[in-house]
Amino acid sequence: MLHSSTTPSFNLVKEGVLSWYMKYLGIDYGEKRIGVAVSDAQGRVAFPKKVVFNRGNPQMMAQLQALVKDEHVSRIVVGLPIGLNSEETSQTSATREFADALRDAAGILVEFENEMLTTHMVQGAGIPREHTDEAAATVILQSYLDRQNSKS
Repeated sequence: MLHSSTTPSFNLVKEGVLSWYMKYLGIDYGEKRIGVAVSDAQGRVAFPKKVVFNRGNPQMMAQLQALVKDEHVSRIVVGLPIGLNSEETSQTSATREFADALRDAAGILVEFENEMLTTHMVQGAGIPREHTDEAAATVILQSYLDRQNSKS
């Protein structure tokens, strides 16, 4: 009896009915702290996850790799800081370098989302300082998800 009740679920996955599964990891990269958010399995809603301290060491990248694996992430979205005049800054370059390293380490697609003023928006919303980075990552990821979902 147990076998017959579990077989249909396997068949659904095998037949591609659950192919809509697309989980995302959102990143707000900073020189000291990296805010992390994750989406639901359908890639529609972003949730704050944690802050990883950026010490530029292999353990930091290993923590992010573990999150990708543990959360079954299909794609990573990194907030890209663009200046108010739409120019790239030194922080933009550092973020691009980080994203390249993360892509190589995780082995999955990394995309960028404009993060202009997200940290200021989060700080203005009264989010406690210790949660601003993960909240900013959530705003970045939700912005990306909203754009993607409006296309479908």
